[in-house]
Amino acid sequence: MRTPYVFTVADPDFYEPLDAAASHGGELRPSTVPPGWHGTPSGIWTMWRRDGLETVPAGWKVHVSARPGRLGHVLDVVAAVCCEQDVSFKHLSTRLFYGWTHQKHASRPQSGKFCAAYPPDPDAARRLMERLDEALADEEGPYILSDRRFGTSRTVHYRYGSFLRRQRLRADGTPVLLVPDGRGRLVEDVRGVSFRLPDGVEDPFTAAAETPSGQADFGGYVFEAALRHSNGGGAYRGRHKATGRKVFIKEARAHTGIGAGGANAQQRLRAEWETLQALHTAAPGLAPEPLAYFSEWEHDFLVTEFVEGDSLSSWTVLHNPLIRRDAGAADFADYYGRCEKVLARTEEAMDRLHAAGYLFVDVSPGNLLVAEDDTVRLIDFESAHRIGTPFVASGTPGFSPPTALVGDDPAVHDAFGLSALALLTLCPLHQVVERAPAALTYVRHDLRRRGIDIPPSLWRRATAFHHAELLDDGRAPGGDPLAPPAPERVAEAPEESLLWLRERVAEGLTAMAEADHPRRVFPTVPEGHLSNTLCLAYGTAGVVHALRRAGTPLPDSVLGRLRTDALGAVDSLGPGLWTGLAGIARVLADCGHTQEAVDLLAAADRHPLTRSDATLAGGGAGVALTHLALYGHTGDARHLERAAELAAGLADGPGALTPRLGPDDATGLWHGRTGVALMFQQLAAVTGDKDYLDTGLPLLHAELDRESDPSAVQMSFPVSTTDVRRMPYLYCGSAGVLHTVTRYLRERDDERLAAASPRLLTALTTSYTGMSGLGQGLSGLALVLSEHAALTGSASSRRLAVDAACGLFAHAVPHPTGVRFLGDQMLRLSAELWSGSAGVLLALTEVLSPAPDPLFTVDAVAAARA
Repeated sequence: MRTPYVFTVADPDFYEPLDAAASHGGELRPSTVPPGWHGTPSGIWTMWRRDGLETVPAGWKVHVSARPGRLGHVLDVVAAVCCEQDVSFKHLSTRLFYGWTHQKHASRPQSGKFCAAYPPDPDAARRLMERLDEALADEEGPYILSDRRFGTSRTVHYRYGSFLRRQRLRADGTPVLLVPDGRGRLVEDVRGVSFRLPDGVEDPFTAAAETPSGQADFGGYVFEAALRHSNGGGAYRGRHKATGRKVFIKEARAHTGIGAGGANAQQRLRAEWETLQALHTAAPGLAPEPLAYFSEWEHDFLVTEFVEGDSLSSWTVLHNPLIRRDAGAADFADYYGRCEKVLARTEEAMDRLHAAGYLFVDVSPGNLLVAEDDTVRLIDFESAHRIGTPFVASGTPGFSPPTALVGDDPAVHDAFGLSALALLTLCPLHQVVERAPAALTYVRHDLRRRGIDIPPSLWRRATAFHHAELLDDGRAPGGDPLAPPAPERVAEAPEESLLWLRERVAEGLTAMAEADHPRRVFPTVPEGHLSNTLCLAYGTAGVVHALRRAGTPLPDSVLGRLRTDALGAVDSLGPGLWTGLAGIARVLADCGHTQEAVDLLAAADRHPLTRSDATLAGGGAGVALTHLALYGHTGDARHLERAAELAAGLADGPGALTPRLGPDDATGLWHGRTGVALMFQQLAAVTGDKDYLDTGLPLLHAELDRESDPSAVQMSFPVSTTDVRRMPYLYCGSAGVLHTVTRYLRERDDERLAAASPRLLTALTTSYTGMSGLGQGLSGLALVLSEHAALTGSASSRRLAVDAACGLFAHAVPHPTGVRFLGDQMLRLSAELWSGSAGVLLALTEVLSPAPDPLFTVDAVAAARA
């Protein structure tokens, strides 16, 4: 998932779109517009159009960029010229919106677009751009990566694109904007980081330029590989041409990458160069050696020595034994010993920096490299400041102190960051700990139960800024009526404690419901805002499902809103089980609204994605599975027939499915062959036709062929051909595969599946993960383990499920209305099923009261048929 900083601006507790910010900050409007012109808010934009002025569907869109201090003037010029030439236009509505679309982590294709105009034809576009070029001749602005500049202008850009919103949906529920190509066919309106035209469309304003080939080569350096990109510029591994020396090159684009204090990327890069030069003299070897600073075109480049090593975040992932259930006291002792050396060396480096007269400020794991011998180097001195000089702090969430804690002592930035690094070496629960510091005590107690002690010095480092909430022995102070059971009580009475947690989570969920909210009923994650807030994964349907399974009374207004919104949006939703109509239909049917469910499922049947996408989450497999569920509710054999028809369209074999799976030949339950195989098994179970197992089994074998390391004790898989991360989770990892394999083994003796099952199970045996959610966190592991116990009778899986569920106490955030959980990326709380409280509630319910089909299978229908 993208880092969702822009969704954290509007609300301190929940993810919300940027335009939901209550205080928009610095409204922008043209000084004057002629009579008959009206401005209409639309998201972060204000659209201006003359009464009666029609907009063509697509054409040459004109964009104008601007510097922060020149916004009012540029907007007045653009408005005057557009009104004069009778061209509709829009602009960012506030300075806040401008700042967040031009900051370091902003969308690269979007950045720079301050104003946009919609001329009706190429001639009108040329006239408009010529007039703007003349009127803004002395202005400069960011280069817009998706566009071309007009002539010699530094602010006027253009691209061919859609003017009116025409779109199709991806299987994940997000829209793809469409534009006609040269033959009138609607194709994707690609908005990337380079100028692109649809087939058959020619640029009428600029002759086609020759595309550079090979490695970039200027300033005396060869750029060999891009290491990362941000809106402010890229970072590269390079080589000095004259000497062959390996170097690190950092780029800063002009007039963008705006930081907290208003400095742009080039101003910060120049300041970093000056800091590195000063430190190279005052404390040689402390910081990367500065080698060169130069400009090429409108970009600045800083060249330093190339520092080898892993970032501290990567180093902890590689070495922390916390997620390994087989790790023993010796493994932890060795790891903690290394951590203390790394942290001590970091503190020594920070002491040298302070002695040289500087604060580092952004003390975060990405700015610290650990070498093979556990020596450390500080890198990225962009935020470093000379002690005693004023600055506006910018840092990394979880590693930056609250403003109230800093007070008038800026040195707190470095001290807090060092403590946060120590916490990272234990477990990356920074966002939870900020809201609920006692969460750490559950991790510590779990380790103690396994005979593992965190060294007192390391514990003191990690909890230095939370000591008021944690007693010296690591127990949370008592007496808080909202506090969850103490770790000792959870260990003594796990099911009683989990029952307490389930009740508090359900209370917290119902308290978060806002049936009259204009955008959503329950708080969701950015993916929900970008796709839809109704579906199982991210929306109302998923929360309703979790509350119903838990036996929690559901407000009539919530279910009524779901019915009304889903039926009203039937033409704009995708068909999928997890991301669209099929999942909503399943929930409405389970709640007794069968006719509405039938109507929604019929719409899912008609959707093009049901044929073009095979997956369980967003395509045909999920729709077929929902037909089986509707058969269970209605007894209408037409649902069985339709499920069989959809299955027939997915029966061409593992290889033939590849283009119809998730991006880059995805693996797993949601987007891979595993989910399609599950549908075939469920169809076999309901119809009694075991031939469907013969179709599904090769899909599972093909998935097993993708395992990352056949020699490992546990079985794991890459997310896709391009994403090689190995994850144990439900949506794309070992848990989702086990969820399906277990059901096949109940029907078929298969040597490969039988050999894989215990290795898949081993991958799930942990009581700690970085996130708590259902799709990509601990809740999903607990639920699959509980289902495995129910389907196989395994007492061991039952114990592991309870252990995993108890691990959720380390993620719990007590609140006066109940217990809440952070959503995906852990920057805000969330209610949805994929990563938030609803997924936790569903898992707790399954562990405490196992019942068939928590994850939308139809085992109960099959059992009733049998």
